[in-house]
Amino acid sequence: MTFTEKSVQTTGESSPDNSNEYEDGIGLKTFKSLAKIPTYSGVKVLSNEDNPSILSIQVILSQRDLKRKLKRKIVKQLVVSLPTKGSLDTTAKIITSSFLPVDLGDVVLQAESPSGNKLLILRSVSNDKGKKKFVEVWIKGTLKQSIDVTDSHGDFYSDVNFGSLKWSRNEENVVYIAERKALDEKDEKKCDFLPGWGETLPNKCVSVIVIVNVLEYKVEVFFGPKDETLIFNGYNREPRYYGITAFHLTQQLEHARSPRLSPSEKVLVYYSNPTSGPHSYCSELREYNFSTNTHGVIVPVVHTPSHSFQNGFPGIYNDQMSRKPFIVFEGKEFLIIQSYWRSRGVLLAINLETGRVQDLTQTGSWTLFLACNNYIIASRGAPNEFNELYFGIVTGYQKDMLEVDWTCIDKPNVEEVEPILSNITWSTIQPVPNNNNLEVIFIRPNEISEGTKLPLLVFPHGGPHSVTTPDIRLYITTLVSLGYAVAAVNYTGSIGFGQDSINALVGKAGVLEVEEVQDSAQYIIDNECVDPNKVIAIGGSHGGFISAHLIGKYPDFYKACVMRNPVLNIGQMASVTDIPDWCFSEIGLPYSLAHPSLVTPSDYSKMYEHSPIHNIDKVKTPTLLMLGAEDKRVPNIDGLNWYYYLKGKGNVEITCKMYKETGHSLDTIEAELFGIDAIARFLEEKVCG
Repeated sequence: MTFTEKSVQTTGESSPDNSNEYEDGIGLKTFKSLAKIPTYSGVKVLSNEDNPSILSIQVILSQRDLKRKLKRKIVKQLVVSLPTKGSLDTTAKIITSSFLPVDLGDVVLQAESPSGNKLLILRSVSNDKGKKKFVEVWIKGTLKQSIDVTDSHGDFYSDVNFGSLKWSRNEENVVYIAERKALDEKDEKKCDFLPGWGETLPNKCVSVIVIVNVLEYKVEVFFGPKDETLIFNGYNREPRYYGITAFHLTQQLEHARSPRLSPSEKVLVYYSNPTSGPHSYCSELREYNFSTNTHGVIVPVVHTPSHSFQNGFPGIYNDQMSRKPFIVFEGKEFLIIQSYWRSRGVLLAINLETGRVQDLTQTGSWTLFLACNNYIIASRGAPNEFNELYFGIVTGYQKDMLEVDWTCIDKPNVEEVEPILSNITWSTIQPVPNNNNLEVIFIRPNEISEGTKLPLLVFPHGGPHSVTTPDIRLYITTLVSLGYAVAAVNYTGSIGFGQDSINALVGKAGVLEVEEVQDSAQYIIDNECVDPNKVIAIGGSHGGFISAHLIGKYPDFYKACVMRNPVLNIGQMASVTDIPDWCFSEIGLPYSLAHPSLVTPSDYSKMYEHSPIHNIDKVKTPTLLMLGAEDKRVPNIDGLNWYYYLKGKGNVEITCKMYKETGHSLDTIEAELFGIDAIARFLEEKVCG
């Protein structure tokens, strides 16, 4: 039986989004239980002038609202006591913890002033007449002024690439970024073509820097030493906009991003790497010295990790630094960043004077929120643990190494899903001993009956220059709870393994990583309790690209395949995607950002040979194809052509799902609910049935 949206919405109790009659399957019920757990998305620290040893911490959590089909931001308040100077007890203590369902739905950004006495909020309020935008100035908990800026500019920017909200040190001015005001109806340029910045940023076209005079409550990025300069990132828009999510470019120093001013205001630190080639590089950490007007390297690009250099440190892989990224201890300044060290998310401390890099987190996978004075706030998780919030206090400095005492200050209530989490185990495996660029995170049920062999989900990540870390992922957790084992493969080209590993895949996409994923699957079959007759290829984007290659090159190996917005025909994608350069660079073809390339017949031939479409006639594996109607990264025409061709052949079972108002990530609530339900039912029928 082939399930369709129509057939699954006419039986039982409720549909995946609770809007129609339908009976939830066990997979969907499990996902909904997991999806109720809020996750940490931000932290703000409010200082206490009267008692500096007491910190008020505003924890921002993301909560899926399955009824309203949206993701809400809610707030939790923690009051933490810091140890007194000279105390033998060096850990933080929770004084109070209060949770009120305060919804930050219309708050776009907020920033506390340096003294902690003032708070500025950017608020966007929707009503029947449209959207109104306000800048609010709060002083010691009192709303002093609300400025209507609706007619001054377009939407506020809050994304990690463009968004900013920064106070001057004298607390007289605040600066933020917004979309330029829409042109007047009579403006002759009103109909000029104006592109956006691609996937997830389609409505961001022309930005403006807005300065608010807090003293005069007047609206007229990021201030330099003594508030005399303005420091900001610029993005070249000519001759075309390129998809900027996971990709950055500027013309100064070829590439510079995420500038941050050191606490001493002596240097500006920033990341740099080339603009062409792979979209994710190992970054160089550089500094600009204001007194000498010179640029220098603090941490270089690491090509091949070696124990002779910083204990095997593989380099920096970080898109943007935290808004507050510095620790000052005993007069020394340290930059604290989040990065990847092979298959793990880590926190790194970098001595700005010596360039020494230290891994502050030896276990688990970590996410950084902020570093300030002598403390760090971050979260830690694992495939069987929802992230918990940690407070780290720097207590010492020995041999160019910081000593940090970590305390868990908050954790989500997982009582309802504890039976699910406790039955999951995981490990990191190196399947090919002489291949240091290949690792597998293997996740499976903890309890396996004697003689039982599990169906195996082979799960390569997208990118291809990204990485899967041992964090909880709701789809994977749900599928493991249903009895599947998962092999999440970090193949050559993944970030966190050195720049040479990234470069090694360029020109070999569709060959090298596909072979490594297949080798990993065979290793798991040979060494773990999995059923060789129940192996499934599953992946999204470039992971879908690999999955499609697997069922074309190894048609008798895979029992089923699930692909989410997969790349299937690079040559076709090149003319419609927001990142055409990717289509050239990943297979080793040159591309000029300044003079955008057209696909020549010889280019298309090479793209075709590297694409899964090359082996489509060998495909016979039952497939579930999941597409986003608004995908700008891999527009769905690529997937639809694959679907139509195989459906027309008549001898391959293929089902296609199209998710409305959803982009490349398929991350709307509706897409998540219908998606996991479709996957669970499809696998139950094709693999376990």
